[in-house]
Amino acid sequence: MGKFKKNKLLSIIALLLAGTCMSCQNGSYGKRIEEDLTSTNIIEDNYRNYYEIFVRSFYDTDGDGIGDLQGVIEKLDYIKDLGFNGIWLMPINKATSYHKYDVVDYYAVDSQFGTMEDLEKLIEECHKRDIKLILDMVFNHSSSSNPWFSKAKRAHAKELKSEELTEEENKFKNFYSFYSTKPSGITTYETTVDGKKFYYEANFSSGMPEFNCDSQAVKDEFKNIMKFYLDKGIDGFRLDAVLYYYYGNHTKNVEFLSLINQWAKEVNPNAYIVGECWDSAQIIGQYYESGIDSFFNFPVSVNNSSSPIMNSTNQEGKMLNRYYDGLIDNISLANGHIPAPFLDNHDMPRYTSRANADMTKFRYALLSMMNGATYTYYGDEIGMVGTNAGDSNPDQNVRISIPWGDVDNLGDCSMIAGVTNYNYPYGTVEEQLKDKNSLYNFYKKCLLIRNQNPEIARGEVSLVKMDRDDTKCLFIKKTYSGSEIGIIFNFSPTENLNVDYLSEGFSKVVGQIVVNNETYIGLQKDKSILLPPYSIAIVK
Repeated sequence: MGKFKKNKLLSIIALLLAGTCMSCQNGSYGKRIEEDLTSTNIIEDNYRNYYEIFVRSFYDTDGDGIGDLQGVIEKLDYIKDLGFNGIWLMPINKATSYHKYDVVDYYAVDSQFGTMEDLEKLIEECHKRDIKLILDMVFNHSSSSNPWFSKAKRAHAKELKSEELTEEENKFKNFYSFYSTKPSGITTYETTVDGKKFYYEANFSSGMPEFNCDSQAVKDEFKNIMKFYLDKGIDGFRLDAVLYYYYGNHTKNVEFLSLINQWAKEVNPNAYIVGECWDSAQIIGQYYESGIDSFFNFPVSVNNSSSPIMNSTNQEGKMLNRYYDGLIDNISLANGHIPAPFLDNHDMPRYTSRANADMTKFRYALLSMMNGATYTYYGDEIGMVGTNAGDSNPDQNVRISIPWGDVDNLGDCSMIAGVTNYNYPYGTVEEQLKDKNSLYNFYKKCLLIRNQNPEIARGEVSLVKMDRDDTKCLFIKKTYSGSEIGIIFNFSPTENLNVDYLSEGFSKVVGQIVVNNETYIGLQKDKSILLPPYSIAIVK
């Protein structure tokens, strides 16, 4: 080869290498799109981002190893900064168990968590930050240690003996679900009081007797309890186990829920109520007839084998149509009310993947693009792992303490007795605050995008494009109050996606969610955009 040709070839190779290096240096995604990372567009309604807190394991301020209400107050800025504008507190009433779902006194805060004054201060501080606070309300059963249960058993025994009852005894004689003979289809336990044997219904354990919701005295008490907290400024309630007011009788449950909704709205017309109806979509849809604002969308959660979020992120995006179907079903299920999608909670395994942070992030991004009020379980924002599947993995495993990572472990709670299986694969809060590519900062970005675009939670959905086999692309529109946005999803975990959004009537990219913070959604020379793997673009 001649010297000239050889030098020319070397020059060409050098240029190619230089171009390759330039591409590596500047990225192959095109021009980086500027984003507004500060402003939000919060609408004053009940379409909120709720953060579920188990107070016992959240933040301890008095050094006893037990989280408390003052700890929630201390971390309100943390919660607000993440992008949550609603808090659901798991039960805080006086109770005998660690989980507090066996209430001894509905009008008192459990002393482990603080005082009623602490709750009042929490309400005040939440409202200063435009955070709504809802309480977990257990209306299907109480603790057997509740004084009401002792009074009811004695009064019922006197009635069985045909003895004269006082006015108070007449109130309590049928306060709980008592039976003279053992019924079938429900769980009951035998008790003997003053020589009279009878049975009481207790579907969860012998220590949690079921109320008799046909009793006017029970109805009056529930109404008073709700008024007591609404008058203090509580913004609503999460209703526990609504299938068990009248176990096996959906019609009567719906009727009773209608009363609960009526009682709350009489005190505060804007009170928000979400119910736990752990059943099929068909049954949940039936319960919306009660007028209750929301019921948790259990078909979306990790606990459901056909979850649209879990399934659509399998098989490298080829099942993305299941997410779109779930997006539509989530809206139709609520039937004009507020959908309540979520991934996990205190009764099911955490959804975090130890092995695949990108998938964990993208699944949360998919939740954040759904209509309604979303619910996020405390600690998921840092990827806490816990499973409660099987006898060797109790519920305590999914109610573990947050590792804050502060100096001298400030605020860290002790582990609950009975924990057998848990993990913190992604580090402490403090570590993740400093890592721009952490789960924490990804959650924060998802919630920011959601708060900037009211159409995401409230908009009417229409399909622009769906291609699961070739490009792994889903392109939808959401329209709310005369404003329209486009949401473009790249479901592929490995491939880039090029999309022309201008031809669909949109003019600019206003937000992006990318699981790998080293990449970005880039503007191409032809004005199309290139989405990296597992990413979402918001266009207007």
